[in-house]
Amino acid sequence: MLVAACQGKYATQLPYTTLWQQGTATVNHRSDKADTVFTSGWKFTRGLREGVHANRLLQPDSLVELPHRVVLPNTDLWYLKTISFAQAGVLRVRADDGAQLWVNGKPAQRLNGDSFKVEASLEATILILVLNNAMAGGLLEVSYYTHSHAVQQEQAHQRSLQRNKLEQKRILLGDTTLPLLIGPWLTQSDSVYKIRLVADAGVTMYWGATPSVKNAQTARASFVQFEVPAPASEWYYKVCSGTVCSPTYRVAGTQTNFQFTVWGDSQSGWKQFATHLQNLQASTDAFTIGVGDLVGNGSNEAAWQTLGGLLSTYAAERPAYLVAGNHDYDGYYTDLQPRLYQQYAAPSAKPWFAWRYSNCAFIAIDPNAQFPIGFAGEQQQWLQAQLKSPLWQQAEWRFIVLHQPLFSQGWPGYQGDAVVRELLEPLLETARIDFVIAGHTHDYERLVKVNGRQQTNFIITGGGGGSLEPDQSSPTPRMDTVIKTHHYLRFKIASNKLEWTAYDLNNRIIDYQKREK
Repeated sequence: MLVAACQGKYATQLPYTTLWQQGTATVNHRSDKADTVFTSGWKFTRGLREGVHANRLLQPDSLVELPHRVVLPNTDLWYLKTISFAQAGVLRVRADDGAQLWVNGKPAQRLNGDSFKVEASLEATILILVLNNAMAGGLLEVSYYTHSHAVQQEQAHQRSLQRNKLEQKRILLGDTTLPLLIGPWLTQSDSVYKIRLVADAGVTMYWGATPSVKNAQTARASFVQFEVPAPASEWYYKVCSGTVCSPTYRVAGTQTNFQFTVWGDSQSGWKQFATHLQNLQASTDAFTIGVGDLVGNGSNEAAWQTLGGLLSTYAAERPAYLVAGNHDYDGYYTDLQPRLYQQYAAPSAKPWFAWRYSNCAFIAIDPNAQFPIGFAGEQQQWLQAQLKSPLWQQAEWRFIVLHQPLFSQGWPGYQGDAVVRELLEPLLETARIDFVIAGHTHDYERLVKVNGRQQTNFIITGGGGGSLEPDQSSPTPRMDTVIKTHHYLRFKIASNKLEWTAYDLNNRIIDYQKREK
């Protein structure tokens, strides 16, 4: 929850889900009325390589009007127009899934995720690269603000954020003078637990092998991360800021028979995601896995804070292994770095990682690290090393988790990603891969394939919160099951026996499967 306790003021405490429902969790709107909006006369083409800084488009496909959106998976989309700016100002570029901008052949100075500085010009050649790394994408809006107008809008935006923070305190604490905490939520690397939270004052974490939690660490920052060496048995912790303290959380040690959950594409569908988390809270799960598109816009810091606040209702006592999806990158891909994902969610320094729990091995890979989709040499080499490691070789059950699936039917016009198939299909038998779990398509799908002596289950769990796929599906490939509803999965492991269950928003079973070796 957002704030767990306030010196006995439990009567004024509300869970983060209630805060979200009252509409004050992530106020990030601007009452911006642009000086000029450029909607018509855009030359459009596709498929030029990233880094081409042309002042013209070679053989443009067409003239288009904005908003413009096309179904061209994993394709770079280019737009060109000559524009007049009476004075210096700000050009705001809204696009799926983010954009880069050149003015008269030179990269424009980016002020934030979607705003660029422009100088006065009677004839400015505007070239925009839209980085579509999903199915549909395109240029939605290009609007111009004079410098004074832009400054006023930003000042109004900052005042709105401050009012929102005070309103959060009023709702949660009943007292705007008290410090505010968002979190905590746990992630885990090979050797440490990471306790993450957002605060507006200094924070102290207490932890230890017993509920007395005598060890202490203190930090002062708007975003705080504490690290605890991963103990072999259970341990406890709590966080405090001033007089505000969380409960004392218990983190369990490794169990032989255990269960874990998987979900994907929460994608800022907070109402549905919050319902899933409410359904999960009473469980004894060892950990949870999110298979990408954790937020709708990776450059929106408020969205990451909302994710952390909601996730803390469940992930304060168990690690969350959060995989990057295409929407989790920085939203404009200037350097292809998922900066906020790394800060708020990533278990390790790279967007690919591996872990072992009891008799199960997990490898998380990231096709989004190479635009438009691919696996760089470093990641491929790392994957090959992991597949040969004792962590993988000695496991009973082996899982690959990632965002984009090999096979998918539920998204019309999409059959899964060929790049992912080319990487993983040759490895299914030799690496003895039991499960490939992905998201990206917003539904539940499963398919079983047998390669030689190896049976592999392909599962899509993209029902974490984002809008669902339409009723229509692709004719191929033929998945064994396609169910278009919001859902999450729970796996149960007992030695060589495994079962998994898919639950809908009402916590009703929509699918149940089991395997035995």
